Amino acid sequence: MKSFLYALFFIISSSIFAQTHFTIPQNVWRTSFKSDHSVGKWRGNSISDGLKYNYRVDTTNIEVEQFFNRSISRNLLKLEYGFTDKATLMLEIPIVSNLQEERSWKISYDPLPQKLDSLLNFYYPKPTNNSGLSDITLGLNFLIRGVPAWRGGKQRYSLYTGFDMVFPFAQDLKKFDSKSIDSNGTPLQFKHLPIGEGLTELRVRVFGEFYRKGWGRLLNMNWSFGVSSFQKNIVNPPITFLWMENASADSIAQSIGDVTRKKSPQVNGSIKTQLELVPKRVFVSTGLNSQFNGRDQFFSKNSTISKLMAKRDGFDSQNMLTTQFVKFNFVNLDPFIMLGPLPFELELGASWFLPYPLTYHNFANVASWVQISSYFQSW
Repeated sequence: MKSFLYALFFIISSSIFAQTHFTIPQNVWRTSFKSDHSVGKWRGNSISDGLKYNYRVDTTNIEVEQFFNRSISRNLLKLEYGFTDKATLMLEIPIVSNLQEERSWKISYDPLPQKLDSLLNFYYPKPTNNSGLSDITLGLNFLIRGVPAWRGGKQRYSLYTGFDMVFPFAQDLKKFDSKSIDSNGTPLQFKHLPIGEGLTELRVRVFGEFYRKGWGRLLNMNWSFGVSSFQKNIVNPPITFLWMENASADSIAQSIGDVTRKKSPQVNGSIKTQLELVPKRVFVSTGLNSQFNGRDQFFSKNSTISKLMAKRDGFDSQNMLTTQFVKFNFVNLDPFIMLGPLPFELELGASWFLPYPLTYHNFANVASWVQISSYFQSW
């Protein structure tokens, strides 16, 4: 118990300016648990929802609009350990408790009664759901210049770099098998909602913070920029009909064969401003997160379908997602005003997407979350 009290005093007697530290003191553990929920609709390359594309039957054009609504409930366990005052190891273990997708469509005109509608019902059964472990992240943050906010001092900035490896533990899409069907004769792949993409990701980040005090309050500004590369890998493509003349799932799967995906590098950026509302107790922050992916490449036996998997009418693997967020943090770290025996931080947050052209070919989500963190020290 005595060692534990020393650990608390070591952490909170330092000049802790903010509740979000990129690195933590040597031999200190930080454990965080986050629960979040998000809902969103698929957005194409305009302000409208869903996918829009056309089929041509003889001399008739048929316009189809498909709509995808997705909700995700997720829990995240994050463990961090300070190797030194300048290096922190991080492990993130996310678990999806419920992933659900509802699918619907609207057909402008169907010259063949119910044919297109029945095909859509066959290839896109509704609703679908899944749950399970998501991709696990192992990372390392380094302080390369300046002084971290928790230490204080004359310098009021810090610059960091980080390296993350994301391992594909999440379920990716099942391989199509015409013999693997449900009681209604629907292939199980059509009902399977993947949690991940089955790709290993390597991410490099540069980030930092500026902090100043004024009017007895702390003001922070954090920024981050990262680039991710993905391992080229064999994937299971979703089998769907591409035109009315070729609506056989078996023939489509046979014509494609094995598919290799080369995912485009991903660019991430964020900026956040934080203000201390109640000294050493309550903080509010707001900012932007943005993510951009270039166009993927697919390689299969059918070069035409390979190109269509990357880009086709109404769909493009090149996508962007930009969100704005606001967070409130209740900090219980100062030993002189601490409530209870344990130091902790409680965070409540919400985020929402920014419309086209800042979000397109992606799920435009609105999310909320609660997170609690605590500190411990090993000797």
